Amino acid sequence: MKFTVTRNSLLNELNLVQGVIEKKSTIPILSNILLETSTEYLDITATDLDVTIRCGCSAVVDEEGTTTISARRLFEIVRLLPEGSDISVSVQENDWVVLNSGKSEYKIVALPKENFPSIPEAAPAMSQIPGGLLRKMIQRTMFAITQEESRYSLNGALLVLLPGEVRLVATDGHRLALVSKNMEVPGIDGEVRALIPRKTLVEIQKLIGDQDPPVLEFGRDENHLFFSVENRRLVSRILAGQFPNYELVIPRENDKYVVADTRNLGDGIRRAAIMSDEKLKAIRLSFKTGTVELTASCAEAGEARDEVSVEYEGEGIDIGFNPQYLLDFLAVCSSESISISLKDTETQGLFRPIGSSDMDYRYVVMPMKF
Repeated sequence: MKFTVTRNSLLNELNLVQGVIEKKSTIPILSNILLETSTEYLDITATDLDVTIRCGCSAVVDEEGTTTISARRLFEIVRLLPEGSDISVSVQENDWVVLNSGKSEYKIVALPKENFPSIPEAAPAMSQIPGGLLRKMIQRTMFAITQEESRYSLNGALLVLLPGEVRLVATDGHRLALVSKNMEVPGIDGEVRALIPRKTLVEIQKLIGDQDPPVLEFGRDENHLFFSVENRRLVSRILAGQFPNYELVIPRENDKYVVADTRNLGDGIRRAAIMSDEKLKAIRLSFKTGTVELTASCAEAGEARDEVSVEYEGEGIDIGFNPQYLLDFLAVCSSESISISLKDTETQGLFRPIGSSDMDYRYVVMPMKF
């Protein structure tokens, strides 16, 4: 095996796979990436057995072949080489991989390519989703995924594809983020549901990238999800388990309506939360005509009171929330103002951005008792 590739092209692809590489794996081969060359192309594959990324770049191939190499070491070498340089790679008979670039030379031990896990064959593309849309949906829901590994079916977000709608939902049992978009979804004639693990969502965002979001092709089989953008492909195991009936969580009878400035409310919550009890992690929001009073207290530390102007008319209502849950939503809602729908102190609150997007974004938070 012998090929030459530009440093910048290779670095872009190695950047993409770093999140999949097992840092402390008990299976050594999972710390390696698989390199395969064909006529004028270098294929790169990385996997942790749950998520697999296959990507690649153009190369001048003198001799086709396959090898595996330490992903971390190769990344560090390529990253430190001069920008715009060429890298020549060859595999010796003793399975050492030799890298040459300018006056730099490295010899790296390869592991047998036969030990590298087999990658599931991609299922035919079921549908296409605009990359920019899915990236925004992930940004607005992923923070609500549970941190508790034991709650297996909540360790990801639920993707729902309907003939005229795309939805993404995440919950940790205390809050729920739901974003949807009415649009024609090609290839879908019923309801398709897929529970996507948190790590996969992170890698999908990298796959889509920030510039000129492409169309993402989506497919699935019984156990795997397949996402592809141009020459890059991501394969993920589907999370097992039953996702909660999220429709039942969304309040339908909240009759108290508040409009608040996103930045002002966030600043007020941050100021009050400084004095919140570290175990309770709650602040009280007292809504009155034209204002909300934010209070928090801790027996060992003291108390805080702040006030923020809001648009509200009606009888006063006090309700407690985890301040971090509110700040998470305010950080990603992408609107200058939000609406808050409430009923009483024991009913979940419904938060929505106002006039900032063509997507329907709903965020439900369970109240806390003081």
